[in-house]
Amino acid sequence: MNFTTKQKSYSILLFFILLFSYFSFFDDYFKYLEVKKNRTSDSCISYYLDFPNGYYTEDVKVIEIEDSRDIVLVRAFINDYPNSNYSSIVNLINLEIWNEEISRYNSVVTSNSNLEKDAVEFFRTMLIYMRERNKSKIFLDLTGIIDLKDFDDYPKEVINMMNQLTLDYDNRNTSDNIANITNNYSEGFIKDYEKIIIESIDSSFENILSNNFINVESSDKINPLSTNDLLIKISYNIKNQNMSEYGFPNMPNIWIYEEQETNNFLSYLIGVSIKFEFDFSLPINNQKYTFSYEANPLENVNNITSLESGYKEMTKQNFQDFSNTIANKFGIY
Repeated sequence: MNFTTKQKSYSILLFFILLFSYFSFFDDYFKYLEVKKNRTSDSCISYYLDFPNGYYTEDVKVIEIEDSRDIVLVRAFINDYPNSNYSSIVNLINLEIWNEEISRYNSVVTSNSNLEKDAVEFFRTMLIYMRERNKSKIFLDLTGIIDLKDFDDYPKEVINMMNQLTLDYDNRNTSDNIANITNNYSEGFIKDYEKIIIESIDSSFENILSNNFINVESSDKINPLSTNDLLIKISYNIKNQNMSEYGFPNMPNIWIYEEQETNNFLSYLIGVSIKFEFDFSLPINNQKYTFSYEANPLENVNNITSLESGYKEMTKQNFQDFSNTIANKFGIY
């Protein structure tokens, strides 16, 4: 093949490439015109399917945002197209969505007089902080210690009082019928119960705000956090449950472990209580909201198949009790 033949071959190839590009562009363009005419999310999705890397993708995304007003799409656009000619439009929609969410929260909390005023004011300030900085995540840092003691470790006078109490009511003394808590309490399930708090707070947000509007995640996922990230710090101390509500703060609260089918007595066990400390600070003006809460298991601990499962259920109920308390304080239950 001589030079002239080779040049002719390249020219023909270039012609077909240009011809293909020409018709591909117009296919893309006509599909875009269809989207502009319909202006629906469905037509936008159809465009993405036909043209995954379409020339008009940015324009179509704006049309989809205008139709759906989906905060997730808004945030993705702001991140993917920081210098877009549509930035003012998308930022305005973002502001409008935020204001709608804040208004929804205000309407809920103003209709409920039982909420804690300081908690509601802090939460409202937090929403405004997140709106102004386009934040969508709150991180949660959980740290805890286990500080349990067995029945034999109580003062002798407490042991004698409990023995007399159970003799009077159950015709058996406590000392000979109580399981050691330290041998039956496992730390392995604690991390699973920490997730209860994260998932509960996250679902509470979604109950009062739009889906995926605010996400709550463990701080372990992001390390280190930036200085303007939102962080809730929760510390907890797992300890013996005492009979404070009955006027005996130094005496352990005793639970009965029974055989499920026959209800025959198997053992006494010491109740588990958890002292929580909640600390939520905004990275501006040192604004914070803190509270302490001592969670206790419910009156009934059911479906217990072993002493360890009994302590698991008590701990789980404590974490759920605290999660509910957080939601109630902020009015996001």
